[in-house]
Amino acid sequence: MWDILLIILLLLSSAFIIFKVVKKSALLINVNVDNLPEVKVQRQKDAILKSRLERSWVDIFGKLKVLASPAKSRVNEKFKQYYKKLKDIERDLRRRGFEKLSSSVDRSQAIDEILTAAKQHINSEKYNEAEDTILDAIAIDQHNIEAYKLLVEVYRLKKEYTQAKETLQYLLKLTHSEDPDVYYSLADIARARGNLKQAEEDYVKSISLSDDNYLYLLSLAEVYRELEEEEKALQTAQRALLLAPNNPKILDFLINISIIMSDKELAADYLGRLKEINPENQKITEFMERLDNL
Repeated sequence: MWDILLIILLLLSSAFIIFKVVKKSALLINVNVDNLPEVKVQRQKDAILKSRLERSWVDIFGKLKVLASPAKSRVNEKFKQYYKKLKDIERDLRRRGFEKLSSSVDRSQAIDEILTAAKQHINSEKYNEAEDTILDAIAIDQHNIEAYKLLVEVYRLKKEYTQAKETLQYLLKLTHSEDPDVYYSLADIARARGNLKQAEEDYVKSISLSDDNYLYLLSLAEVYRELEEEEKALQTAQRALLLAPNNPKILDFLINISIIMSDKELAADYLGRLKEINPENQKITEFMERLDNL
């Protein structure tokens, strides 16, 4: 008896929601989005549709919670499937509206707004929302480099390293050029996954394409230290220091690696330079104690 009642409720509620979506779809498809103000209206309508879908789901699910547990589980799964389909319809409607942007200026401005919203989601640590928003931008312009790079950042924050790596590799194919930042990001991903030799290879590649970036060199030096190749770590960090002579982070690294190599004189030299440029550095006392113990 309960199963029959639940099935009837499922069919009626699904029909109601689909009717609302189709009705709204007709309105949204006919909206003229030839300029940005009207695109904003489109987005507001999509937001209303999204809100209604979510409220319908919450209301229906709330009523079903009082029913028998086994039957409720089956219906719950069915509703999740239907809800996902409705969300897909909603997303398709939104992106269909983007396709009607008539000029490159409109598209560019729309993408700027979307990516700004995505960055706000990232700052709020709403990474799933950020991902969906960035994909909206890519739906408008499938060759937008900034959107792909921002998507990589989201995947890295979510620790979805495989997706991040695949996106970067696609970016290399898309641009038909070797971007040092892309190889640097690939190296960061390899390092985060514990693949230090691959990280070394990608850092070296990024440096070969842009040898005046001290961050690339310092990151490579850190990998060499993790690989226990202290001499390479020292030499690479010294190259970084030539590019940024007053960088405390590089001096910090050089002091550490010199102490590890038991080179007290070299460590003292770099410590003296650190005192000159950053006398209030809280690690100075610690370094002095470590030097005394050499």
